[in-house]
Amino acid sequence: MKRDSTFLYFNVAYAAGLICFLILFYFKIKIIFITIFIIIMSTFLLIVKLLYWYFTKTVQQSINAVDKQKYFLFRLTFCIFTYITPVYCIIQEPNLVVSHYVSTITFTIVTILAIIGIFTERWLFFIESQQTVNDNNAE
Repeated sequence: MKRDSTFLYFNVAYAAGLICFLILFYFKIKIIFITIFIIIMSTFLLIVKLLYWYFTKTVQQSINAVDKQKYFLFRLTFCIFTYITPVYCIIQEPNLVVSHYVSTITFTIVTILAIIGIFTERWLFFIESQQTVNDNNAE
């Protein structure tokens, strides 16, 4: 349980970094520290989450085939929304030929998607916990 709350704190710090980056980007303030923080935190959290999923296969084995596809789709959606899309937009932003207004709207959408991804991950965690409790009670 302590590991999950620690991961939640890292996700909250990551989301706060995205929101700070969005606010500073809106006011045209470039702080390299926040940019690097977001890239490093995103990479770190993605690797930790993939390792966590790899080592917790007990829930995956008890799910039937149709639910397993939905479960995999939710996990893929979570990873793309939360970790990959924000970093991709931040890295590609200097190469885009769009106005500052369009870039701000794009970062706003990406930040909202990342926050939705974090909520999706928490929802999946509760499903995993409930499935594990139900499996333990059935035995």
